[in-house]
Amino acid sequence: MALNFDYSNARGQYTFSTFESKVRSSVPYFVYLPPNWNPNGSYRLLLFLHGQGGDERTFSKYVSEDDLNQWFKSDMISDIVIAGVRGDEDRDLIQWFTPENEALLVPELNGEFIEYCRTNFKAGDNDKGVSLEGHSRGAGGALHYLFKYPQSFKSVIAMGYVSDYSLEKNKEMADLNRQALIDSGVNLYLEIGTEDRFVRNQNRKASFEMHDFLDKIKLPHSFEYLYGVEHGFDSFWHHHSDDNIQNGLRHLKRHCIGL
Repeated sequence: MALNFDYSNARGQYTFSTFESKVRSSVPYFVYLPPNWNPNGSYRLLLFLHGQGGDERTFSKYVSEDDLNQWFKSDMISDIVIAGVRGDEDRDLIQWFTPENEALLVPELNGEFIEYCRTNFKAGDNDKGVSLEGHSRGAGGALHYLFKYPQSFKSVIAMGYVSDYSLEKNKEMADLNRQALIDSGVNLYLEIGTEDRFVRNQNRKASFEMHDFLDKIKLPHSFEYLYGVEHGFDSFWHHHSDDNIQNGLRHLKRHCIGL
């Protein structure tokens, strides 16, 4: 269930509202609809999973509507709907792999928020599909969802995965569902920064060990060690690649067409 809202007037901007869930009661969320969004259309859904201390406003804090609108209007990327929920009321204890969050966000389970996005935003149906973008604890959550539910997602980008405590379980599920993941054709990308404080100061190894493990089991993926990037989501999003493309734009291209 959700509060009624006329989304036809929300093109090209962020909307913040509350989703009424059976498993988590009132859940704050955001959605960005591309400028050409049509209530009769069908769109890829990109779910953003924020990190510890974040909430439903984290994405909009660092990603401007103007940038997104420019990219869409200039046809640099295909239309895609971007949305996400607050992972927990206690933002320091957020973990995306809880049963309650799975019941909201996993297409294979007909997740409540997925169904809401399909009905209200015309995004994430079986044809266009769902992609995941996760940062920090959200990266660990994105990998958890992908490896546990290998038929659910079209593409996954995990930024700053430093949740070493989740590594063994994620590796176990990736190994168990390896062939299903390969058969799904999912595009998987891992990113970690050279200046990540958790890597430099606390010797967190999750991104590197996951990359090595995926190589070992021959699960296709991309791994990038981004020069100068710190742990924050904004550092990943606003980084520029060697060919001078902003990383956030490159992410959206990957979710839309794969690169």
